[in-house]
Amino acid sequence: MIKNYFSSGNTSKGFYSFFEYLPYQCDRVFMIKGGPGTGKSTFMKRIAEKMVEEGYDLEKHWCSSDKESLDGVVIPQLKVAFLDATAPHLVDPKYPGAVDEIINLGRYWDRSPLEENKDEIVSLSKAKWNSFQKAYAYLKEAKLIHDEWEDYYLEGMNFQQANRKAEELIEQIFGEQKLAEQLGAERHLFGSAFTAQGTVDYFDNITNDMEYRYIIKGRAGTGKSTLVKRVGKAARERGFDVCYGHCSFDPESVDLLVIDELKVALLDGTAPHVVDPADQNDQIVNMLECVDSEVIKSNKRRIANTKRRYQIVMDKARDMIKQAKFFHDEQEDYYIEAMDFSAVEERRQEVEEEVLKAMNSE
Repeated sequence: MIKNYFSSGNTSKGFYSFFEYLPYQCDRVFMIKGGPGTGKSTFMKRIAEKMVEEGYDLEKHWCSSDKESLDGVVIPQLKVAFLDATAPHLVDPKYPGAVDEIINLGRYWDRSPLEENKDEIVSLSKAKWNSFQKAYAYLKEAKLIHDEWEDYYLEGMNFQQANRKAEELIEQIFGEQKLAEQLGAERHLFGSAFTAQGTVDYFDNITNDMEYRYIIKGRAGTGKSTLVKRVGKAARERGFDVCYGHCSFDPESVDLLVIDELKVALLDGTAPHVVDPADQNDQIVNMLECVDSEVIKSNKRRIANTKRRYQIVMDKARDMIKQAKFFHDEQEDYYIEAMDFSAVEERRQEVEEEVLKAMNSE
């Protein structure tokens, strides 16, 4: 089984990273260094392919700016992780040699063509950075509009009814389960991302092995994230480990919760990641029931106007991320020409054999 995640995001708070949660419970972490176009993503994709051939389950962590590029691979059964340790997700070893190992793909490039094209490479790097900063400025503006959008629903919100929904759901999931001596562990990732190719989500993939899925429907400001957080808190208090999937637009909001031990998931099923029941054990929790319909009706025109303004600004943000990817791709070309990919492939095979050998010797 392959599960897909994002460990970072282009959000209304800028670039936001949960990279520290990528190598979750791993005893061996390979940190891959190198410039754009040096083959980091391909290195990890081929490792992943081999591990799937060997019958191992995988986590693939994709780039939040380019859905075709990998930022990390985790092999839970081997407790091994590979991750891109270059900007913007700079990661350094905590326990060099004992746990962490750096794979520097910069060893396999010819410096001469890079030095010859230094000015162009620097210029493209600056242009990419500027494009991302403009994208984040638009996303920040969109968040202000989204907050206004939320207010129109909050105006009619019955918070006590929302509290009852949360308590009923907690009782349904946990029954008479008592509080544990110790809190369960928590992991934080993204289940979706705002990429150069548009919004991408893996909600169905992440939850497809869950026995019970609670699909939260509603609108901005109807308490979907608060409900998910409350259930997550209740799970941890009862000793269960949880994985939170944060919102790719507002990382302080939670769109997804997985309680693997119980085979239970909660997920936001409203746009942009529309999820509908696909199984008899899928249950909808409708948070719009907690909002006075008359208030929604009276705010209908304001809501529609706000939604239009929000989409215009989000489109501008996406254009800037696409522009940043264009500059990144141009920058990659210079490194691709300078790389000795046969040496990179040789190194990959050595690492692959090392990992499998260590597993077989146990």
